[in-house]
Amino acid sequence: MDHTNASTTRRTTSTVAALSAGLCVIGLLAGCGSAENPKPQPAPTTASPSPSPTPTDAADRAAVLDAYANFWTEQVKAHVQGTGEGTDLEKYATDKALGDVRISVVKFRDLGVTFTGAPTHTPEVVAIDTASTPKTATIHDCLDVTNWTPVDKATGKPKKVTNRLRYVLEYTARTVGPDWKMIDVTRHQDQPC
Repeated sequence: MDHTNASTTRRTTSTVAALSAGLCVIGLLAGCGSAENPKPQPAPTTASPSPSPTPTDAADRAAVLDAYANFWTEQVKAHVQGTGEGTDLEKYATDKALGDVRISVVKFRDLGVTFTGAPTHTPEVVAIDTASTPKTATIHDCLDVTNWTPVDKATGKPKKVTNRLRYVLEYTARTVGPDWKMIDVTRHQDQPC
């Protein structure tokens, strides 16, 4: 291999590694837990759980989880396409959550990386406030990206994944009009799930 190709390969590998660490909001190349040490630890809670759920709370919890699932469907679509255009990301996310996805999509597209497969989730609404305006909720999720593979778009070959494949996400959601949207995310990479 000539020096130019070796340098470009090292630079691309370094860039992918750096982006992997910085873009774990999407759980693409980072996580927690391992086959050797799968002991779960409780995820941190930043909001108090709601008292006994009311029928309104139950309906809102279901609506939050539906919006969260749709948000991830659209996020996966954006990463595969290399653009958020033609997706409904804005229907399910705003603020930092939407910005993080847009940045991630552009960075991976610029690196020539697309994705195959899809992540799996185990989301749970751990807190909800339906009395406030806007309504707010906190979601904890164990995101597993084992089957969501980064692929070099030019060669079709999978990229080497050096980080963990599972980790805990904590999303904040709120209503915008009648709709629930994801607004913020905190990654708990040190927490096995």
